Amino acid sequence: MSDPGSTARMSPAAIADQLSRLGRTIHGQEFVLGLNPAQWMALRYFKNRDERERTVMRFAEYYGSSRGTASQTISALVRKGYLVRTPNPAKRSSRLLDVTAAGLQRLDQDPQGHLILALGRLPEETLDSLSLGITRLLQSLTDG
Repeated sequence: MSDPGSTARMSPAAIADQLSRLGRTIHGQEFVLGLNPAQWMALRYFKNRDERERTVMRFAEYYGSSRGTASQTISALVRKGYLVRTPNPAKRSSRLLDVTAAGLQRLDQDPQGHLILALGRLPEETLDSLSLGITRLLQSLTDG
């Protein structure tokens, strides 16, 4: 394995392997405090979205899942007291989802904080390159 501090160019296969390892590491760290990675993602999502985006359908689109899978994640968070369903004034057939005070307290212990701290230790130019690269990679993967 190459030195992580090395500036040698990695092959696409080696980068894919590193990204996979990173994803598994992050994923594994999010099975904490009675929540799983999908539930952490949902809490973050609903905390940071405006009213028109706080629906099951919008979350499913963002998360890239079926409405059924998104509903299961959301239902678990409602049962745990971290989300609450409220009537949607714009569409009577749908409900909005809001993070409760308990959900906000849980988010204060978000395991993603470790990743944020690690990213904060990177030089600004590295963060800029990483941001651009991840954005382009996601676009490439989702656009076909």
